Amino acid sequence: MLRGAREADDEWRPILDVLSTEPVYERRLDAVLARVSELSQLPECHLYLTAEDGDRFHLERSRRSHGARGAAPAVPRFDQMDGSGVDDMAASASLDLAQTEEDRTDRTVSTLRGRFFSLALSCGDELIGVLHVGPLARDEVPTKLRRHLEAIRFPLALVVRQARHEHTVNDRLAALSARVEVGRRLQVSALDLDRFVELLLDLALKATHTEAGFVAIGEPGSDLLAIRAQVNLPAGFVEQTDLSPATGLFDWSPAAEGGGLVLRDFDAATRLGIRSLLAVPLFEESEPVGIFALVNFSAGGTFQAENLELLATFSEQITLMLHNGRLFQHFAERYIDTIKGLARSLDVRRAHTHGHHDKVAHAAATIGQELSLSPVEFEAVRDAALIHDVGMAGIVKFEGGFQADLEHPTVGASLVEHLPLHPWVAGSVATHHEWFDGWGSPVGLKGDDIPLGGRILALAVFLVEMAAGDPVRPAWPPERLAEELERRRGSQFDPDVVAVALRLMPQLARELQGSTTNEEN
Repeated sequence: MLRGAREADDEWRPILDVLSTEPVYERRLDAVLARVSELSQLPECHLYLTAEDGDRFHLERSRRSHGARGAAPAVPRFDQMDGSGVDDMAASASLDLAQTEEDRTDRTVSTLRGRFFSLALSCGDELIGVLHVGPLARDEVPTKLRRHLEAIRFPLALVVRQARHEHTVNDRLAALSARVEVGRRLQVSALDLDRFVELLLDLALKATHTEAGFVAIGEPGSDLLAIRAQVNLPAGFVEQTDLSPATGLFDWSPAAEGGGLVLRDFDAATRLGIRSLLAVPLFEESEPVGIFALVNFSAGGTFQAENLELLATFSEQITLMLHNGRLFQHFAERYIDTIKGLARSLDVRRAHTHGHHDKVAHAAATIGQELSLSPVEFEAVRDAALIHDVGMAGIVKFEGGFQADLEHPTVGASLVEHLPLHPWVAGSVATHHEWFDGWGSPVGLKGDDIPLGGRILALAVFLVEMAAGDPVRPAWPPERLAEELERRRGSQFDPDVVAVALRLMPQLARELQGSTTNEEN
């Protein structure tokens, strides 16, 4: 038995090691076929994989040598070839094969190149593909060849299936990343107020030959206006300029009738070195929300009547942009509230998940506060926690009741990724099942490639789930939670986040147990 185990290890290890030594899909398959060529001592290997429709195989990778031994060149997939290799490929292997029940059994098959041994590659009931090795000198398969190939059938099938799965996931991730980037660029061009304002300010300066200018914007109902875009303003100008409608540099009263702003504080203008100035207000529903101003600091700069008209037109565009932006923000807030409500509705389906999202949000916020997140990062992590499992609403059931929920982080993130939210919201939702060592899902990100929000959320979800228990597992006490965090430090969880959670464990455990007790009562 010991000898047999050693022999199996010698045959399996070079194949299984492909997954850890070769990161590229095509090179993984080439390495597998190279091992098959070495064992079979036959000149050709053709790997056919089951197509998505399940009715046929397609040629995924081939290897052909010019002798029984030595290096053999890999033949690329059909979709990777230029025209120069098509005839050569067609002479040795079909690009597609019809799939039949006979393919589940090892057998000899006739091909354009002669008789080949067809090895069925399966994991359980799943037929992953077939491996054609040959051509054979006679119809019967040599006993030694059959024994060698049957001995490595399982590791071959396992490696090919895993390599193909990772390749598919990477392709989907690339497509998703491209879609997100396109969406981000469209969103930036359509909704980035600062870029839009900078563009109009630049156009105004060039059209009027003015030295400098600025655009200040505030919130409706507020006297606080902040400069959002500026060009050529001297040092200290922004800090020394009072722009409030009630007491600031400009008198807004004539503007209510449809004119420009009138200079009110001449002393301030002199102190700031202003020689000429043209400013128009930004109004939204009769409330002052901003100023568009052009400024000259040297003698000779003057403004014409058409300059006022140009500036008024630009100010209308900014006001319209502000209005649309606020409408979209209002829509986003209503939409995110709906998503949070959907997430809470998932919690009430089972007794042990009541209040799950709120508990995770509280735990994530507690950890995030200890990590000194900025206010916007803190709110982003909290918002992500409140919707992190909303993608579960879109999972489907397959035969046997298995729920394919591995993609629920991606589904959940897709619901909010195009909203004007902090990028940590969608990013944290998408990565809250990734592991720090790269063994998580759905993508397999590792270390700092996982956003900090996702690392915090992953640990918070774990704490809440383990502290709550379920119908088959009792709730873990604080001591067990701490032990498990320590054991999973650096593998499942970020060591720095674990360190913070361990310091906070008495508080977190008390709060989680208290919320569970309150719900039970």
